[in-house]
Amino acid sequence: MKKLFLFSLFYSIIFTSAQTHRFFYELKYKSDSLQLEFDKRTMVLDINPNDVKYYDYTFLEKDSLNNATNSQNVNWTKQIPVTRKINSYENMNFVAVGFDFFKYPTNDNIDWILEKETKKIQQFTVQKATTNFGGRKWIAWFTKEIPVNEGPYKFRGLPGLILEIQDNKNQFYFNLIRSQNLTRTYDTSNILEIRYGYSPILTTEKKYIEKAQQYFNDPFYTDKQKLRDGSVKSFEFYGKKYTTAEELNSISKDAQLRILKNNNPIELNKAIRYKK
Repeated sequence: MKKLFLFSLFYSIIFTSAQTHRFFYELKYKSDSLQLEFDKRTMVLDINPNDVKYYDYTFLEKDSLNNATNSQNVNWTKQIPVTRKINSYENMNFVAVGFDFFKYPTNDNIDWILEKETKKIQQFTVQKATTNFGGRKWIAWFTKEIPVNEGPYKFRGLPGLILEIQDNKNQFYFNLIRSQNLTRTYDTSNILEIRYGYSPILTTEKKYIEKAQQYFNDPFYTDKQKLRDGSVKSFEFYGKKYTTAEELNSISKDAQLRILKNNNPIELNKAIRYKK
């Protein structure tokens, strides 16, 4: 937390020289609302001169490895990365459907209720704020000592940085764990805006949902077609090789079960109601 203290103390001085203010949040969440234990991720919030980017820390790890080995190894995350302009509620969402990547814009205005309750988180005095967003009720703790009106994911618009935020059913919990100032704006072009050489397809949220439903109906439809018409001789999935379309039926069912089990998104009102 020492870095956070220094950031709070010298923010007004270093804002003009540091190009990326990076905040690391521990995210505990339940991808299945019935699970007992939390999944855990480290999420990154980059605040740049012109925009804000929120994404999984594993992206940074993969980017470092790829740069060191001159490779293009791909990874993804269950958490939706988002980008937006500074002081904007207009988010660009980055999603994967099978092996395809898409992006779509959303307007995510958040109306906060500021509460009188305060407490200490480490050395910071934080104030409570509540909101209803994405089909959940959220409780946030922010500090005016770090004058940044941002927070993890799409949570922004408070008069200070959000240090903690969780939903009232205890399924998602963000906790700020450290911060970092970078002297230059960090280039995420090959891990976010372009996914390892592939540009996400710009679409709408409605069409993305349609694509997700189509994929759920037959997760390996394209690969089955290629095996049937002979354009490929085999298909490899998690180290196992398949040579006929029929062999993919079993893993298609497994994929459907995984999709159904992991359908507790952070914006609960946008959970896709898959139909077989």
